[in-house]
Amino acid sequence: MIALTVAVCLAGGHALSAVPHPSCTSTDNGTVLQLFCKPHSTFNFSDVRQWILNQSRSALHLHIVCGGGTLILTHPLEAGNLTELRIYNCVRIKGMFANFQKLPEPLQPVNMTLQVLEVINSSYLYHNTQVHRESERLKKIYGCMTFYPRGLRILIQRRTKFEEETQFEENFDGFQGLPFGNICNYDNLEVYERSMSRPVHGVIGQETENEIFYFLRNGNFKSLRIANLSNTNLEFIPAQFTEYNWFRRFRSLEIIDLSHNKIREIPYLRSPFFADVKLILRYNNISRITTTLIDKLKFSNMMVDFSKNKFICACENDPEPLLRFLQNRMEEHWVKKYGYLADEACFYPSRIHGVLLKSLNSLILCPDNNVTEIPTILSIVLILLILTAFICIVIKFRHEIKILTYTRLGIRFWRQRRNNVLRLKEYDAFISYSALDECWVLGTLCKRLEGLSVPLTLCLHHKHFVLGACISDNIIDSVEKSRHTIIVLSENFLQSEWCLLEFRKAFHQTLLERRRHLIVILMDEVNVHQLEPEMSYFLQSHTYLRRTDTLFWDRLIYALSDTPIPSSGSIRKNNSPIKHSENENVHLNSDKQLTLA
Repeated sequence: MIALTVAVCLAGGHALSAVPHPSCTSTDNGTVLQLFCKPHSTFNFSDVRQWILNQSRSALHLHIVCGGGTLILTHPLEAGNLTELRIYNCVRIKGMFANFQKLPEPLQPVNMTLQVLEVINSSYLYHNTQVHRESERLKKIYGCMTFYPRGLRILIQRRTKFEEETQFEENFDGFQGLPFGNICNYDNLEVYERSMSRPVHGVIGQETENEIFYFLRNGNFKSLRIANLSNTNLEFIPAQFTEYNWFRRFRSLEIIDLSHNKIREIPYLRSPFFADVKLILRYNNISRITTTLIDKLKFSNMMVDFSKNKFICACENDPEPLLRFLQNRMEEHWVKKYGYLADEACFYPSRIHGVLLKSLNSLILCPDNNVTEIPTILSIVLILLILTAFICIVIKFRHEIKILTYTRLGIRFWRQRRNNVLRLKEYDAFISYSALDECWVLGTLCKRLEGLSVPLTLCLHHKHFVLGACISDNIIDSVEKSRHTIIVLSENFLQSEWCLLEFRKAFHQTLLERRRHLIVILMDEVNVHQLEPEMSYFLQSHTYLRRTDTLFWDRLIYALSDTPIPSSGSIRKNNSPIKHSENENVHLNSDKQLTLA
């Protein structure tokens, strides 16, 4: 027979008279009053409340066991000196979240005498619209938006669920639609348990998570010591325990029990300042112990118990730090809190299923790495040899690489930029050559330099020497107006006095400017020791260019440029030389004598 039993116990142990009920019979053993009611009967808490109010007792404990019946539990959850209310096995609990009973007006805050509220293996009927409609009345009764007396010391809800009142009512959403309102101060609450959620229609959704979120978010819990949220289908640690300064609302917290959930990851845990807090994450979905997780545990003074998870013992890039942590071989004192992990076992892969973590080593974790150890070492040695050879090549041919990256790619490594004096000079280069070499100079050299994407401005005898002026003055003026002087050195050049004068002036300009002004192009093989002293000294102490060099043009262009190559779309200001009439051509004979044709 399904029975409805009401047991009323006095704190002093005296028997009470039976609570009158039309569907119940009662027995009295002197300590506990028991009411045996007919199956599927309904019991109203208001009847007990009225009966308690008629008793002159200092404290009352009331236990209600519904053997499949219905309990009407109306607000406020107070009745005289009732200090403990425990409810078990109620198929339906009405009045708390649906079917609200009419309350007398005006509503006043209740005396907070109830200290223990425990509801186990029961179902609440829920009606969203009614809850919204009664929210203001609940605020007036309890002083804030809540469904529980704020004077509670223990609040336990185990194996409970919410069900819609009718099939047309929307499913319970965990109070997501309710406004938070003012914060509720549960100053006396020491134990809060919301565990072992019962599935609705065979499925556990996020309703319980939302309900927990609403309760924790909407209150201050300065005396709370234990928060038991085990077996509630949680996939994440509630944000109320991980957000910034979370511990300011939980100043006495000692244990957070989140065991038997579906939590996969341990986030960064902000440490409370008041004491160590134990976070229980046993029997979750935490599968990997990584170096990142070790760092998270290191910088938190919380004691995290994540044993009894199905650990994956996989090969890491560097397994040594992990092994030292698992085998408690680290010197830091905080590691001792996690000595229990040594006796945990691997769940996956199957080849090491059941192997204790303290028995692991690199050979067990990474067997494939040991097989491939020799090829790996050989690969590393080969890479080092290639790298060494590459560095040697770069060092040996660094100058050529610097030249080619500039001339071919437009990338220039650091080099001293032109000073203001050089920027004001009229020409990029003055070309000094023998008239007998004029064919190569004008047909090849000048065309190449003036045909660049950004052409160079060249000073030439036949174009820029001033008519009527002394040749020596023209030479001096041309050298001083040019950033560089290019000497086309050949046997013909050595036979001309004027060419040698141009060399001396350019060499003097190099010494004067203390920079590479003079650029020598060696056309033929020349015996250096047979040259005049100044030219012999220069060729022995300075680098010169050979026309037969493979990188001749790259070296020449690089030597002529003092700033990075501008983009192809840029336009260089071209200083126009002294112009002659269209029918006038200036020529120099082999002795540099000016003639007019």
